[in-house]
Amino acid sequence: MKFSGLLAKAVQRSGTPSPEGNAERILDAALKQFELIGIRRSTVEDITRRSGLARVTLYRNFANKDAIVEAVLLRELERFLTDLAAEAGRYHGAEDKLVEGFVFTLTTLRGHPLLQRLLATEPETMLPFLTVEGDGVIRTSSSFLAHQLAVALPDDTRTQLELLEVAEVTVRIIVSFVLTPSQNVALGDDDAARAFARRYLVPPLLGMSA
Repeated sequence: MKFSGLLAKAVQRSGTPSPEGNAERILDAALKQFELIGIRRSTVEDITRRSGLARVTLYRNFANKDAIVEAVLLRELERFLTDLAAEAGRYHGAEDKLVEGFVFTLTTLRGHPLLQRLLATEPETMLPFLTVEGDGVIRTSSSFLAHQLAVALPDDTRTQLELLEVAEVTVRIIVSFVLTPSQNVALGDDDAARAFARRYLVPPLLGMSA
């Protein structure tokens, strides 16, 4: 399954219970293994050893390494989306939802151990899904954000297309800053990111005064 497909699946499953028992233990071990040396260099034997379980137990839960990788990525995406929705849910206004969602997403992605490991050591795993093959990721992320904004706006304030445009521009800006840190735009901490969002995202995208 492509990363964009995993993201779409994670959106559908957001908020559902995570795996428990041995499956959770295996995924925890795999996540730590991938964070330390990446996905490509990790083996089923590495994950089995780190989990402390028998190899037969691992195969009762996951058919192969690809199944483990998919399950790890799906769980991380679900956790992120659940946390993002909870963060957005703390605010009632669309302006605050956009600003705080931007800050949360940027901070979380820039500090996510697995994402940063993959971008640093095996960019061929992630970069295509965030650049030349990123249409699915952009589309799914934009739809998710547009929904978060829609619940905070009166029905006649913005059309669905306008909300999707707002969301897509925001998603593209986030991806750009995660992949290529700016030398001129100060986004080194949450307050700086918040100030940037209020100055550059809110007025043109939501038509509100900063």
